[in-house]
Amino acid sequence: MQRRILVVDDDRLIREFVCDALRDEGFDVEAVASGPEALDTLAKRSPFDLLLTDLSMRGMDGIELLERIKLEHPKTDVVILTAYASVDSALNALRLGASDYLIKPAKPPEIVYCVQRVMLRRDVLDENQSLRDCVQALEASRVLTSCMETSDVLPMALDILLRVLGRTRAVGRLVSLSPQNSDGIYLRGFVEPQAVALRAQIERGKLFEPLGIEGPDRGIGSSQDLPASLEIDGRSALALALRLDGRLIGAIWIFADGQSFDEAERRAADLVVSQAQLAMVNAERFLRAREKAFIDDVTDLYNARYLFSALDREVTRAGRSQSEVSVLFLDLDRFKLVNDRFGHLVGSRVLRELGQLFHRSVRSIDVVGRYGGDEFTIVLVDTAHESALQVAERIRVMVEETPFGTVSGIKLSLTVSIGVATLPQHGGDRERLLDLSDKAMYLGKSLGRNRVCSADELSVRAD
Repeated sequence: MQRRILVVDDDRLIREFVCDALRDEGFDVEAVASGPEALDTLAKRSPFDLLLTDLSMRGMDGIELLERIKLEHPKTDVVILTAYASVDSALNALRLGASDYLIKPAKPPEIVYCVQRVMLRRDVLDENQSLRDCVQALEASRVLTSCMETSDVLPMALDILLRVLGRTRAVGRLVSLSPQNSDGIYLRGFVEPQAVALRAQIERGKLFEPLGIEGPDRGIGSSQDLPASLEIDGRSALALALRLDGRLIGAIWIFADGQSFDEAERRAADLVVSQAQLAMVNAERFLRAREKAFIDDVTDLYNARYLFSALDREVTRAGRSQSEVSVLFLDLDRFKLVNDRFGHLVGSRVLRELGQLFHRSVRSIDVVGRYGGDEFTIVLVDTAHESALQVAERIRVMVEETPFGTVSGIKLSLTVSIGVATLPQHGGDRERLLDLSDKAMYLGKSLGRNRVCSADELSVRAD
């Protein structure tokens, strides 16, 4: 990258002499005749790496100019040109923040060597700062490794990026791996009306499409698509893709908010994103391992271990929200005859077909599992007893009307007996609900099978 240098001297010959020496070495050089002109140039033009100024000038001298630059443009290095008689002043300039000084009359090689030495020191300091920033980004990202849920990774990564980059607004999207009951959209730094308007735009597919990211500062959408109240410039965000096993799963946009991103910030952002991607890989592996421990091998439904855990969780939640939870206990009628006649391989295939039927018969928030053998359990969330009985009856009819075993070249007609119990009217814990729904199911079998029985009928029969 070509270094930009501003030469300040009220002597035209010296200005031209210094500029020629530096331009011959490939520097981008400009020159002005006074301190006020230098400040005006620094304020209106893109940043200069170094300012080379005479110490003794009419009006604003080099010391005053140095103090103003260190206050208003602290990232600009300053080299002082001084005569023999003012070396003490040059040393004072070093104490005030000057990077180096040259004694007049300086020869071209001396000027070039001094500037190159300052630029080299600047590069080393910048690289050290960049390394420190990267270390800080890695340290801040360490907490991501503790995420065991993919739904936790992106919100946490957004918070870390905003803290590391010193910005306040961000958008994150997951186009796959979206957590259940979530749209995969995460917003930071927007007041409520802005957040609502922005979320609506994203959901309509007009903004923040990860597939639109082709490089930095891309993938936001045209500025005319943005509500004016958001005060977002379509070119003012750093776009970062999220990938898992090579496939694009989402993206993050960090808004510059008037301060463009430098290369060090981009590197720090890339480090945080790489840690977020690693955390997602680990979370996905953990999820697969956990699901494998909770999935029944025959039906691909949840097993009894997961059912117990899920029912405990729903009972606790219902207690807090004063809602209802219903349990369906299902048992196939005379299923042993299927195994005896066609073998256990066909029996297992039929159980899988039944599991798929049960899964299709309820909502995604409900839990369907194989309790054991040919017994199944369904946990209906936020469902009153009468509604649960209706669901059970619908399932009973579907089983009765569905032919099973067709993939094995046979056609089986099956029936199921179902018991139904509901919290809180039949019990306040998992054991009580399972016990009563199980007993209601057996009551149905005793009454001729292919029936739905309520736990209410148990007390009536007992009377």
